[in-house]
Amino acid sequence: MGFLLVDERDGRVLAHFLDPVEAFRALDELEQADPDLASALSLVSFNERRSSLVEAETTTRLRSLT
Repeated sequence: MGFLLVDERDGRVLAHFLDPVEAFRALDELEQADPDLASALSLVSFNERRSSLVEAETTTRLRSLT
């Protein structure tokens, strides 16, 4: 199983990860560095053995303002 970091604005693949923890860590770091860019990104998981997409999901994070 692998993960692609995809820019939803134009479909570009920005990164490939084998470890889901690394993938979410990179997304978190991008969110801190460039929130506008991070809001346009998705992590797409895929099965490398079959070379097919198995799941696509856009993540939403909620944080308390207090």
